[in-house]
Amino acid sequence: MRTRDILLVILVTLVWGLNFIAVKWAVEDLPPLVANATRFIVVVVVLLPFLKIVPGRMKDLAIAAVSLGVIHFGAVFMGMQLAGGVGAVAIASQLNVPFSTILAIIVLHETVGWKRVVGIALSFAGVLVLGFDPNVFAYWDALLIIVFAAFMYSVSAVLMRRLKEVRAVTTQAWVGVAGILGSAVLSSIFETGQFEALANTGTKAWIAVVYTGIGASVIGHGGANYLLRKYEVSVVSPYFLMMPVFAVGGGILILGEEFTWRMAVGAALTLLGVMVVTLRNSARAKSLAVAEIKPATEEAKG
Repeated sequence: MRTRDILLVILVTLVWGLNFIAVKWAVEDLPPLVANATRFIVVVVVLLPFLKIVPGRMKDLAIAAVSLGVIHFGAVFMGMQLAGGVGAVAIASQLNVPFSTILAIIVLHETVGWKRVVGIALSFAGVLVLGFDPNVFAYWDALLIIVFAAFMYSVSAVLMRRLKEVRAVTTQAWVGVAGILGSAVLSSIFETGQFEALANTGTKAWIAVVYTGIGASVIGHGGANYLLRKYEVSVVSPYFLMMPVFAVGGGILILGEEFTWRMAVGAALTLLGVMVVTLRNSARAKSLAVAEIKPATEEAKG
């Protein structure tokens, strides 16, 4: 990767890592689903020029947008409200990588080798170690919700693959619309005191909401999409493992969180497992691409 793009991927992971802190601040004043809806209002305002009807693709786009904007991000905000810290949940969020592989096995009947099996096992073992840390066990329900959010992110990723021909910014804009409408409906059913909370929200929480919208969604996902279009997944994905490192560091430096040896062991196991799965997934994708090219080349020669 060029130096400029390495700096960009570091910026993306830094923005995503600090986003956990911003979400934590937002849900201190706002109900989770209200915070999610207001966050996506910011996203839609910024991406309004790209909010366009995509003929023949709106059904798939709506399903993907609801799974990501409403269910995944809604769960993230709910989990962060219950969490006592950001480090453990940021690490657990990385389970979207092994979940994606498991979905590929179930849905696409993909076979996996022992290395990916070991990687998946390490990832979940690491989260179990995190869960039994006394500091984290106090909010085990939050950890479970974040694990569910990671699963929904992997589901969303599968759905998004059907929309490769749709511009990323257009997809993000519709995710924002779904996030606003879906979160508003669910909030009216499951939450109370929304208007009072909005009226009494402090400046820090509003800054956090804007950060989650512009920082995490527009800059973070926009930068990631740019890099993944320019480079192979195997080149870019390993850098994303810096995200929980920045989240943990931010939790320690900004929020004064304690980082115990159990959290360190859990983090090491989880991130090692995620790295193994990421690299093996990339290697498999590359080998499949080569296998597809060879017959086409031989046919052209014939």
